[in-house]
Amino acid sequence: MEMAAQLVQAGVKVIDLGADFRIKDTDEWSKWYGMEHTSKDMVEEAVYGLPEVNREQIKTAKLIANPGCYPTASQLGLLPLVEAGIIETDGIIADCKSGVSGAGRQAKIGMLLCETSESFSAYGVPGHRHLPEIKQGLQNANNGNEVGLTFVPHLTPMIRGIHATLYAKLKDTSVDVQALFEERYKDEPFVDVLPAGSHPATRNVKGSNFDQIAIHRPQGGDTVVILSVIDNLVKGAAGQAVQNMNIMFGFEETLGMTQPAMLP
Repeated sequence: MEMAAQLVQAGVKVIDLGADFRIKDTDEWSKWYGMEHTSKDMVEEAVYGLPEVNREQIKTAKLIANPGCYPTASQLGLLPLVEAGIIETDGIIADCKSGVSGAGRQAKIGMLLCETSESFSAYGVPGHRHLPEIKQGLQNANNGNEVGLTFVPHLTPMIRGIHATLYAKLKDTSVDVQALFEERYKDEPFVDVLPAGSHPATRNVKGSNFDQIAIHRPQGGDTVVILSVIDNLVKGAAGQAVQNMNIMFGFEETLGMTQPAMLP
């Protein structure tokens, strides 16, 4: 936020991988990030860089706020339901897991893989800074109306990957949710809606820019469970930034991004 205005004024297009321009309410941003925002005018100008939502705005943007990893997996898994108005929006649950690289390369003992190995834990349950980012995207999809979201992140003993297990109540159980997702993402190059009943795994997308999504309705009830997995370092960070860059500069959107996942 200290550099963006000067860069844009000099004619440079900016893609910010950090969180400075993701949240439009700068007071809310300050609450979660613990500092005063010093570039509020640029927040208004910034385009939220989720191509599956804002592709047209990204094409002409000067400043892009690259989404966070948890918000990418969670929003892509929930947006079709909210956009279609087929779920109750006051009790959505995002139960999410991340590899240790999701916390960045910090010299913290708790982030060392040897410390997280053979262990599994939740964190940030009272509130996590990605919560307002996810809510903002869902509320935009809900015509600006409030969305009730419980977001609980977990740390898993792996290096990379995000697994978002998302729960919501259907208003109408006759809706074909599988078909809804397939239609919503049929033209999206990096969203892979799996066949009904599938269980995506983080290893399937490791090193790739893909989001794999699967839809479930346990026992055919009114609860819909969406499984959404990404690589937090690619679709959740640098890969999505390259995707945004391609769109901004009129390149083929998938340029440099179609390599297969790294298996094993």
